[in-house]
Amino acid sequence: MNLSAQQTDYFEWGKQIEIISSVTEQLLDNYIEEPNVEILTNEAVKGMLSRTDRYTKFYDEQQMFEQRLQRSGKVSGIGVAVKDKEQGLSVRNVYPESPAAQAGLLIGDLIVEVDGKKLDSLSYKAKRNLLKGRPGTTVKLKVKRGGQEKSFTLQRAIIERKAVPVYKMLNEKTGYIKLSRFTSKAYTEVLNALVDLKNEGARYIILDLRGNPGGLLNQAVKVASLFIPKGSLVTYTQGRFEKFNKTYKTQINPVDEEIPLAVLIDKRSASASEIVSGTLQDYDRAVIVGDTSFGKGLVQRFFPLKYGTHIKITISKYYIPSGRQIQKIDYWHRDKKGKATHYKQDKSKVFYTRNKRKVYEHGGIAPDIPVERDSLPSLIAYLKKKDHIFDFNTRYFYEHPVLQITGSNDQSLLKSFLQYLKENRIDPKSSAETYLEKALDKAEKDTGAKELVQQLKALNEALDKKDFEFLQKNKEARKSLLKLIKKDLILRYDGIRAYENYLLQDDKTVRKAMEILESGRYKKILKIN
Repeated sequence: MNLSAQQTDYFEWGKQIEIISSVTEQLLDNYIEEPNVEILTNEAVKGMLSRTDRYTKFYDEQQMFEQRLQRSGKVSGIGVAVKDKEQGLSVRNVYPESPAAQAGLLIGDLIVEVDGKKLDSLSYKAKRNLLKGRPGTTVKLKVKRGGQEKSFTLQRAIIERKAVPVYKMLNEKTGYIKLSRFTSKAYTEVLNALVDLKNEGARYIILDLRGNPGGLLNQAVKVASLFIPKGSLVTYTQGRFEKFNKTYKTQINPVDEEIPLAVLIDKRSASASEIVSGTLQDYDRAVIVGDTSFGKGLVQRFFPLKYGTHIKITISKYYIPSGRQIQKIDYWHRDKKGKATHYKQDKSKVFYTRNKRKVYEHGGIAPDIPVERDSLPSLIAYLKKKDHIFDFNTRYFYEHPVLQITGSNDQSLLKSFLQYLKENRIDPKSSAETYLEKALDKAEKDTGAKELVQQLKALNEALDKKDFEFLQKNKEARKSLLKLIKKDLILRYDGIRAYENYLLQDDKTVRKAMEILESGRYKKILKIN
């Protein structure tokens, strides 16, 4: 940008800021109620940033404190994952050794009051904010558990969460590493896992980046450096200002440049995950297995403002070694309604990996071997969405102090669940029944459709009966339902590591990666001689 254009922009900014200041002054002097200046200012900033991109955000002092913790793999609080419910917050996970775990909170508890404030009339954000706070501060909770009300007093603390929650040998040849986020310890944890697995005899490695939303760019470069030569280009950034254009190369000697490698990605693999998977794909160093990634190719940086506040601004786009840009959403060319559009993939614009395989830009990282995710039958998806499976597991956990969910009693577990649905008059709804109920609702409003209403009600009852038969007799439905029930119970009884191990037992993406590596197919896919 030339100097005169930049001066024009700053003049226009100054003019608009004066207008905002004048509006604020008039509100303070004349509005019927005394306005909350902090709320008005925050809303004004949000409105301004809403026309940029979803990653350019304003952070107050508390939010900035939380951001710094997150980047180091830590959070400040009581150590629970929660879900919004009408009455309060439902506890979905309790992190080991956290204040919540030490106090005895359990998955399934319903937090209904925080520091004397009832949660039933608050927004989800307001509820969660009551749990947050500086480490060392005290919070009092009122919790509903199995029809009883319990009180807890906890002291907030800094809780560290592992970047690598699990790594293990899947068999005598293949090692598996799950990397959940690129925190400040991501490289060290992946390095330690890789060395341990090689010492245990691993001849193949699977690096699982599914669900990994990204994190620190320098950690992405260092994780990639484990598998490619020192001095290799990993990514470069380009933006409006020359000062933000940078090149990132590996600066550490690799642990293993030869070991056959598969990287797993899905729709939630973003940013740093896409840099690592895309770089390893561009160098033909790894087979990418799974689903197309999220498509975030933008770089942000925090800039300090007044009074401890910060603004995170998108400063550039990043590119991977082949020269492609993976950003999916175009925030700068919006439709008539102001909604951001998607970049169009131009298949005529081809990029090439080291071994001359064709790859394309915009739209995320496309896997070399796509694996479709299992879709739940609509009936079971409904039961999951409405928390009927979760609520059954809560009751089961209270009634069975000892783990009783081995494969030998699967039928008993399924029978107990179906009985639970009947006892609580829970109607599992398929998509067909949902459509039928909408038609029934319309027919009941029509005074001349009494006969049709009776026919629809009879059909609805018949569908109810068929839904229960489907859950009882359909082999795939029973398998899906049991897996959902059992994985949640394993998390409650045995914790996150056992939960991750259970998920691996029947993971078709992992199985596909193992088959490709162990059969030698990866050489053909990557065009390795």
